[in-house]
Amino acid sequence: MAGILRLAKTSPFAFGFVYSGLKTSFCDLMVQKVVEKREEIDWRRNSAFAAFGFLYLGGVQYTLYVPIFARLFPNAASFAAKPISEKVR
Repeated sequence: MAGILRLAKTSPFAFGFVYSGLKTSFCDLMVQKVVEKREEIDWRRNSAFAAFGFLYLGGVQYTLYVPIFARLFPNAASFAAKPISEKVR
């Protein structure tokens, strides 16, 4: 677990890219098996979800939320780091 957290800190873009793709793929697998009760996995559909997770959720959203939002809201990181008692004042 420490290695995963270290990777998230040292390479946040790569971590988000891989994590988002795997998470999205796994969620589609669960939907196919549990919700839709399919006997066979539709791997083509799952690949489409994985690609969406890798490219859009991991790539585009990282680019939007990290560098662009950091410029738009420069005090957000310091506010997020404060304890709740200071945030609600």
